[in-house]
Amino acid sequence: MNPTLWTCSLFSRTVAFRTAVFALLALTGLGSRSSQAEGPLVTREMAASKGLERAWFAQIPVDAGRNRVTTWYLYFDRLYGVTDSGVITALNAETGEQLWAKQVGRPGHPAFGPGANADYISVVSGGKLYVLDRHSGRMKWIRELGSAPSSGPALSSNYAYVALLTGRIEGYKLDDPKTQPWYYQSKGRTYLRPTVTGKVVSWPTASGYLYVADAEQPHVLFRLKTSGDIVTSPAQQSPNLFVASLDGYLYSINELTGHEDWRYSTGYAITSSPAVVGDMAFVASFEPAIHAIDSKTGAEKWITPGVSHFAARGKDRVYAADEYGHVLILDSATGRPLGQLPVAEGLTTLVNDQTDRIFLVNDRGLVQCLHEVGVNEPILYRQPVAPPKAADAPSAGETPPAAPPEPPADEAAEPAGDEPAPADDGDAFGDEQPPAADAPAADAPADDNPFGEP
Repeated sequence: MNPTLWTCSLFSRTVAFRTAVFALLALTGLGSRSSQAEGPLVTREMAASKGLERAWFAQIPVDAGRNRVTTWYLYFDRLYGVTDSGVITALNAETGEQLWAKQVGRPGHPAFGPGANADYISVVSGGKLYVLDRHSGRMKWIRELGSAPSSGPALSSNYAYVALLTGRIEGYKLDDPKTQPWYYQSKGRTYLRPTVTGKVVSWPTASGYLYVADAEQPHVLFRLKTSGDIVTSPAQQSPNLFVASLDGYLYSINELTGHEDWRYSTGYAITSSPAVVGDMAFVASFEPAIHAIDSKTGAEKWITPGVSHFAARGKDRVYAADEYGHVLILDSATGRPLGQLPVAEGLTTLVNDQTDRIFLVNDRGLVQCLHEVGVNEPILYRQPVAPPKAADAPSAGETPPAAPPEPPADEAAEPAGDEPAPADDGDAFGDEQPPAADAPAADAPADDNPFGEP
């Protein structure tokens, strides 16, 4: 904690809180460096002593002397690893079988992402958007972006969304990449990739706003402004988004209207994404503690100190991680610590709000999957969104969806062929009030960028 940024009183409270946390961890046997595992693999014996099984482990192709895995990404039945040399590897998330590995972009150039849906996986590398078949790894198409990207893409069923350093968001039609992309110029630059959750795509900006747009018929629905910046991606459980802020609150808002159902205070800044699993929402605060909250009402269920982030939820237990990467085992009903599974230095747990599986990964390409003893079939907490079918035409008497509305006269839309203006130069919504749910976004076309087939 930097004392120049906090008052002496708050600093003293923080020191006292940390002392209490470490005393509790010492009594429960959690958080000790001396309990570090000796090797990178969790042994079957060690796992069994905690009521767990090591279902499988795998090593994806990485040149350990030169490269590292920069991103691990779980999408339901697939686990993807992306290296800083631009290699994507796909694993079966239930068996660990390597399905394919693909070099994307120029060798040695990093790739950012990935984003995935039921049919496609996509990354950004060297100012280009790459879209591959999710099942085979075969390249589908490549297209130049309108400007320098700030992060990897996010995929809905129909669109790939990319954030640019200028604060502009571009949406590319997955089945027709030659069409003009949809774009929107938001206020403030954005450094996190967009997030597709349910029916919406959202992105935070450095000006403290979270923009929320329709993911399938792109137009901005509303924006959220909190007392602190939003530096994490939201979680979703229909029909709500769960948004964490540096102001210390977790907000539950309607994903289509922006109406706030409830807010929960952790007392400290929140810099990690929340997770919603079943009837519980989990969020870890900066002063390490995990908060379990009723996802419908916002009522506090329990708080457990010394926890850095949520990992997975089993039948009756919650799995989390401390600052050393050790797996912490908590009682789901009370949050009471039940034990700790020590892991080797460098291993970390992925956040899994999709199933009960626990994934341990490192930057050298090693991944291990653990689950509770006897739970051979995964517990599914959510299902992937099925891609729309061409035959799904409107039924008789049903009105087809309207095309996205034209931008209003005062919208900050850039003329085609011009570089977008800096994000901070204009605010499409004015100073304070967000638009109504049917407010239009800037749908003017962007540059017709070159697009090449592989």
